[in-house]
Amino acid sequence: MHIGIQGLPDGVSQLPAHVPVSLVAADAPSAALWYPALLEDALAAGSVGLVASDTSWVDGLLRRPALQAAYRAGGLQLWVLSPGLQAEVRRHGLLSLMQELERTGLSDAHALFVCDAQGLLAGLSVAELARVSRQLSVLCRERARPVVLGFFPPLEPEVLLPALRNLCQMSMHIATLRTDADRWSLGLERWNTDSGALFQTAFGLLRDDTTGRLAADGTRTRGAARELVEAADQSEVIATRASIEGQRGVPGHWRIVEGLADLEIAAAASVAATVLLDAGQASDFESRARLVHQLRLSRPLTLKIVVRENLGKLRTHSEQALLQLGASAVVYKEVGFSRLLQLLQDINAQSHTRKVHPDYEQALGSFMPARERGYQPPAQFCALVRSMLDRTHAIGLSHSLVRLNVLAQIPHLDALRACHTARDGDLFTADHEAVYVFLFACREPDVGLALHRLFALPLTQLFSSEATDCSDTGIRAMTGHLQEASRKGLPDYSALLGHTPAAPAVATAAPAFIPPLPSSTRPALPALPADTGAVHVAAGPSVQRCPIARRAVPHPAGRSVA
Repeated sequence: MHIGIQGLPDGVSQLPAHVPVSLVAADAPSAALWYPALLEDALAAGSVGLVASDTSWVDGLLRRPALQAAYRAGGLQLWVLSPGLQAEVRRHGLLSLMQELERTGLSDAHALFVCDAQGLLAGLSVAELARVSRQLSVLCRERARPVVLGFFPPLEPEVLLPALRNLCQMSMHIATLRTDADRWSLGLERWNTDSGALFQTAFGLLRDDTTGRLAADGTRTRGAARELVEAADQSEVIATRASIEGQRGVPGHWRIVEGLADLEIAAAASVAATVLLDAGQASDFESRARLVHQLRLSRPLTLKIVVRENLGKLRTHSEQALLQLGASAVVYKEVGFSRLLQLLQDINAQSHTRKVHPDYEQALGSFMPARERGYQPPAQFCALVRSMLDRTHAIGLSHSLVRLNVLAQIPHLDALRACHTARDGDLFTADHEAVYVFLFACREPDVGLALHRLFALPLTQLFSSEATDCSDTGIRAMTGHLQEASRKGLPDYSALLGHTPAAPAVATAAPAFIPPLPSSTRPALPALPADTGAVHVAAGPSVQRCPIARRAVPHPAGRSVA
């Protein structure tokens, strides 16, 4: 008897006799495709007795010509489980069921299929499961043809699989079929074959449109992480021309395509190939991100997707977003081509393990900054910063908030006009004493370089000192002080800076001119606590203070993530 799937190696497709076989359909499409083919293969080898838990499922089976003909000819015997059978199994095990089946027509010539068997095993205690296991072992040894337990969705794998592993003294035949994009995979929890026992091995499958049946596609993975063992296109690399522009030694077998549309077409039938695409410029991120998400959801998990920086630098949140959307790796611009070749070889056997949300907008939303950039009125600044903190907190994205105390002789307007942000989510505002700069997805080591790029003048000409906080608690506390000061009245420089906020943050209109206040007349703000190093407390922000003149600007060769 065959398992209803063609082309599986090493005798995997054979259903063994004298031992229980557990076949699990992880989803409805798998159940609808697998079990009819399985029964047709069994009927081709002899008579079949089918015990079903649902009459509507049986009616659906009998719409298939081969199964209907076998039923009318007597080769397919059908039984439907009664509602009270679960209680009988708890009291007496399988004896009542087998006695009833034999009394009403089950013979030794029948292969026995019990679908859905989960109803018989659910809720059994350890002692009751042990009794059922002993009875099932005896039943399988006495029957010349296979005994198959079928399991349908909805399933509880965390409950079902441990029970099956312990069934009949460590049952050695447990297989699960599940959909994988437009393909299927047959996972063998454990299975005896002609070449030995297989554990946690999966085979990629394709549906034959002419026969409607599943067949092996030559892909095999192993282990819980689905490490690739073999695949027909495992050594294939499909790369955009921009991703290898100017490189020497590009392997001759690589397939080079011009752009993203060509890349998507070229990878449409890929199973375990590597896709190499260029990151492009910051404005190209959306198209790259959508393609990564599309490829990951439409292709098997054995497909490798690598994004390589070729023009600009990806921001930290963009890099993490690409990984969340399905990329296998992001390669920095500084990485040489020979190292890239080694990296592709290193990940050649990997499968993608991170869960990808099917909705692109939801998958990407947590990683993206607010659409606003540049100057914001204080209240609006606080609201935007806290909104970004709330959205990114769960994914562990790190941001920075810097308070720059303005020199007494420098008008606030001059300091604000010297600040130029080019990226969404990078915001700044001011109170009576300082300019506040929020840097989205910027870690503390990169703050210096980010500030150096944001301001047109050296910071020493504008500010006396700075206080930086990169903790969620500290940023919230610092914006809390700023919010409180805003309620008491802070200037809005939007009109003077030629900036129109998306929504007014305060009710009062901005004055036509705001002269700088002498330091002696500036209102006092709540004092920031002294630097406490890495310790963060809810009472207030933990800041890193230093005079501007002492702060070293990072070398331009450093990686920009702000």
